[in-house]
Amino acid sequence: MKDETCANEPFVSEPAAIPGSKARIEKLVTRYWAEVVVVAIALLVWAPRLTGPLDLRWDGGVYYVLGTSLATGHGYRILSEPGSPEGVEYPPLLPAVVAAAEWLLGTTSPDVVAPWLRKLYVVIFMAYALAALALAKRYLRPGFAVVATILCLLQIMTIFLSDLLFAELPFALVSVVFAFITVDGPLASRPWLRETVSFVLAAAGFLLRTAGVVLFAASVLEALMRRRWRLVLVRVALALLPIIAWQGYVARVQGSYQYAHPTYEYQRAPYQNYNVSYLENILLLDPFRPEKGLVDRRALVTRLVKNLSEMPAALGGAVSTMSGYWGMFVRDIQYYLRGMVVIQRYVIWVPIYGLATLVLGGFAIFMLRRDWVMASIPLLSLALVCLTPWPEEFRRYLMPIAPFLTIAAILAWEQIQAVIRGARVWIRALVSASILGLLILAFTVQIYAAFSAFRVRGAPFVPKEGGRADFRFFYHDDAWRAWEQAASWIGAHAAPSEIVATIAPHQLYLRTGLRSVYPPMEANPQRARRLLEAVPISYVVVDEFRYRDFSRRYARPAVEGDPVSWPLVYSVKGTKVYQHVTSAQ
Repeated sequence: MKDETCANEPFVSEPAAIPGSKARIEKLVTRYWAEVVVVAIALLVWAPRLTGPLDLRWDGGVYYVLGTSLATGHGYRILSEPGSPEGVEYPPLLPAVVAAAEWLLGTTSPDVVAPWLRKLYVVIFMAYALAALALAKRYLRPGFAVVATILCLLQIMTIFLSDLLFAELPFALVSVVFAFITVDGPLASRPWLRETVSFVLAAAGFLLRTAGVVLFAASVLEALMRRRWRLVLVRVALALLPIIAWQGYVARVQGSYQYAHPTYEYQRAPYQNYNVSYLENILLLDPFRPEKGLVDRRALVTRLVKNLSEMPAALGGAVSTMSGYWGMFVRDIQYYLRGMVVIQRYVIWVPIYGLATLVLGGFAIFMLRRDWVMASIPLLSLALVCLTPWPEEFRRYLMPIAPFLTIAAILAWEQIQAVIRGARVWIRALVSASILGLLILAFTVQIYAAFSAFRVRGAPFVPKEGGRADFRFFYHDDAWRAWEQAASWIGAHAAPSEIVATIAPHQLYLRTGLRSVYPPMEANPQRARRLLEAVPISYVVVDEFRYRDFSRRYARPAVEGDPVSWPLVYSVKGTKVYQHVTSAQ
């Protein structure tokens, strides 16, 4: 007889398993573990700095000012300068991104727009990380591809430049995707679509940075080496479109009446790097000591030789970290060992040059395999870098090609392992241990550099009146804080029509709304003072920045040579503000 009590009780059983669900999850984990690891590393790098504005110092201020000019309908002009001259140094794509952000947010205020730009750069960084991994997996086994990608992400210049409104991070993303698409990528079966996408990416790279011309050059070289003559012609013709458009614009500006008759005498001087083209600036023997004159053939050869001699160290640093952090790492090790082991500082060059050797070996492998795009993008970039007079900027210029460098280094490691596979056991063990130890050391120093940079992210930011100060920037030291205090003082005391001379003119304009210019780089103090007064300059800021010292070299002798007309009106931690006082005043 049926049990009625049991029949009336609710039926309870174990949850039904979805057939194959566990297998699908395991398959997803197996397939995408590398992406998960890379995204986790990228998020870890960004976790301490997700809030606050994107850093607008240095070139970031210029990009922002140019973007504001586009957003407000003034054309492509440097609004921070007297007369708002047209910009000719930077191609317009990044300023156009700034203009789009300002238009979407309905304001040009950096206080509102810069935090959203930081969020945008987080997205770009994540895309860059995944794109670098995808490119690495084409040449390396998944584990090695992850190693190459993490070497890119933990490089201190990658972290630092992703915190700035600079073109390097977007350009790095474009370069990696370009190489992925162009070299037998997912569009290989649809050549016309591939060519279209490759052209758009190369054009974007060029319009982000003039050095992006290497993407066009690499695509043309690749077609040449494959003897695809029609493709060569098509790629050359397409490449000329953005190049001619930009250079035509620059030529029009340089041939204009305003360019020949600037608002103040030295506005278009070759040392005014933000107001003139790259070519005019690099033709100076030393752009920050213009009195040395122009470079000649002999000086150009000397520059090339000197830069080439410094390139191996730059390459080793680009796949690990800057030599300065290597030195700090050795110093701290010795401190903790309490003198038990003495390590000479020159020892740091052994791993740096060892890593550079791996990179160069990887380039050789790319060329032997006739993979011309992967070889030509970094090599052409290095050739352009060697033409510049700023060896201290190599680490910045090499950051966008870091994925190519790390892939090359790990590829060389793989190839070495394959070559020694038949060698004696002790030889295999010695070589493998040496290279593995080198890479572990590179990761260790990268983590050390990242911790150091995050731990001392700089003095607290000095906000504008009513602004927030609960964020810090990398390498924002007491000199920057003192400069910000001086800028705030000037903003509170200057009339709206007055003009300021400082080596950070665009940042001062964004903080105060006052027109600002570089001080003249004239070795003769009397002439420098005459140029200042002719602008006319009302305030001169003599800062304590270690990176550039031309305010102390040129502006300070000029104003201190006439203390009656240029009295000191404000001083904070060595940073000084001088005000021009006329006889009538």
